[in-house]
Amino acid sequence: MRVFLLVSVLVGITLCILQNLYIFNRFDSLLLSLNPDTSYDQLPLLVMVLIIMFHTFLPGIIILEEGVVKGIALTVVIWFFYAVLIHTYATGFSFYIPLIAPILGCVISIIRVLAWEYTYLMQEKDGIRKTFGCFVEPKVAEFVLSNPDIINQDGQRTTATIMFADLRGFTKLCENLDPEQVITILRDCFGKLISIAKNNGGTVDKLIGDCMMVVWGNPVPMDNHAEKAVEAAIEMQTMMLSLKRKWQNRLGVEIVMGIGIATDEVVAGTLGSEDFCDYTVLGTGVNLAAGLEATCPGDMIYVSEKTYQRLSNSFSFVESKKVKVKNNGGFATAYQVLL
Repeated sequence: MRVFLLVSVLVGITLCILQNLYIFNRFDSLLLSLNPDTSYDQLPLLVMVLIIMFHTFLPGIIILEEGVVKGIALTVVIWFFYAVLIHTYATGFSFYIPLIAPILGCVISIIRVLAWEYTYLMQEKDGIRKTFGCFVEPKVAEFVLSNPDIINQDGQRTTATIMFADLRGFTKLCENLDPEQVITILRDCFGKLISIAKNNGGTVDKLIGDCMMVVWGNPVPMDNHAEKAVEAAIEMQTMMLSLKRKWQNRLGVEIVMGIGIATDEVVAGTLGSEDFCDYTVLGTGVNLAAGLEATCPGDMIYVSEKTYQRLSNSFSFVESKKVKVKNNGGFATAYQVLL
């Protein structure tokens, strides 16, 4: 606001000087159809300065206080009455009231405040996006910022691939290691695993203790979401081999990971209320992926039948077994990805 006021003062002073030097008189005469044979009285200098300053300050202040649409509408109303005033005094009383200088002050004020507001809002949005992205998956943050009314919208159906990746035995590790050591291991593992998921186009939905849920195909659509999910899973298990050796040498603990992947139609949307909500996906595919992960041994990758059907010619699989999946209608076939 201080910058706005300072610039407005400088613009107003400049316009007052130009008006006092009769720079705008010729243009005012044309617009107001002033009779060259008529002697028009001039405004006192102080009144002229006040009029120009008024039109240089007021539009910007109104827009800042009332918003763009209402501010411009009020400015138009003010200018209507001002135009009637200067025309009446010019024709009825042979009194010259400046027109061009106030118009320029008004237009410059509107342009400046709109440009400032746009720049400020963009900076604020970038700041929110940066901060928001530290706590929420950046793709989700961008999606939510682009769709602020999503909290009031119904969920949307889409086909996606969901991955659950779980680090085995962490409950026992928590009993044997200091909490600080457990957090260090989790950060090390998830830091690398999350990077692999993102590099392969995945969206990290949530971290649940020692388990990670990743979605491909939502909120960013992706044709090859099943393929990218399996590629990421293979890369993750390869990475886990080096992490396993690292922490075995440092703390004498063994870390392995089981991964479950399912492709299915899901409902994407927000859960919760206006006070607190979470953007996620729901559906049979999510339950199936979680069930496959729960039954998958460490160092392995299980995929659902729909994922297998999409990728049977792209990767090597072996039909593992029938697994019982909670909330998924009983049993499902698990296909193991050969690394």
